[in-house]
Amino acid sequence: MKVAITGGTGFIGAHLIRALVDAGHHVVAVVRNPDKAKPMQAWGVECVKADLQDEPGLIAAFEGCQELYHMAACATVWEKQSETYFNVNAHGTDTVLKAAKSAGIKRTVVTSSGGVFGPSVTGEVSEQKPRDLNYFNAYEASKAASDLVVLRHVLEEGMHVVLVSPTRVFGPYLWGEPASVSLMIKRYIHGNWRLIPGGRHWKGNYVYVGDVVQGHLLAMENGRAGSNYLLAGHNMSYGEFFEVLSDVSGQHHRMVVAPIWLQMAFARFHAFVARMRGRRPDLTTEWVRRGNYHWEVSAQKSTEELGVELTAFREALIRTVQSHQ
Repeated sequence: MKVAITGGTGFIGAHLIRALVDAGHHVVAVVRNPDKAKPMQAWGVECVKADLQDEPGLIAAFEGCQELYHMAACATVWEKQSETYFNVNAHGTDTVLKAAKSAGIKRTVVTSSGGVFGPSVTGEVSEQKPRDLNYFNAYEASKAASDLVVLRHVLEEGMHVVLVSPTRVFGPYLWGEPASVSLMIKRYIHGNWRLIPGGRHWKGNYVYVGDVVQGHLLAMENGRAGSNYLLAGHNMSYGEFFEVLSDVSGQHHRMVVAPIWLQMAFARFHAFVARMRGRRPDLTTEWVRRGNYHWEVSAQKSTEELGVELTAFREALIRTVQSHQ
């Protein structure tokens, strides 16, 4: 089968492409930067240069494809103009789906974000639970807007589009920007990470990249049009996370807790220095505030409706650590 993908140069996209190629599919990757696409070309992937706003270019790229995975997004920590997030994530999704319909694509899976559902202030987060707080940043808000774009195409255009929303993804690195959790794991096992942000008690949801890929494939096969599936993994505190990481890696480091107030102060200082040097900050107060809450998420819908089988956390962490050694 001929399958199209946007965002294939990213961390999750690389693993998804590997799975699609291994399954015998002809993969067409829409890319903005052909230089970043060189690794996938070695796998026999057909790369087509096009932008998310280039509807004619997208239609040409999607020609003959039966399925589409739309993963491309603006997920940076900071943009000079917040409109950039909406132009890429919401308007870009709209253009991609218009092109998909024109090209005759039958089924589409769009990658959203678990962050859209917010923290677990009043209980474990699920697809049915209303969000407890306002969006923390423009990225979350723009992904929520993108989700509404998907629903409009399903309801008004009759398209078969399914949403999937990964939580904190980790796993071996193939190419693309490593997921933040994977980067933290890598730095820890090399002795370069000693920080626990916020406190040992704060809980988050961690999902193995192989399970996220499995979720995408099963959403394409079994997902209901217009439905959103949280691709969640295991809920655990930072203390529990680093305890298992220490055990499986054999690295036992004394960890330092950085309270939220200290992180906020550092984020303000870092943003000031970055602006003075004309650089993009790696941390902002909007992102730090997210760490002042639990982010416990239910995987029930994706496991029951899609059939996702979760990898045990310890096993997933062992695979990740081995890939960095």
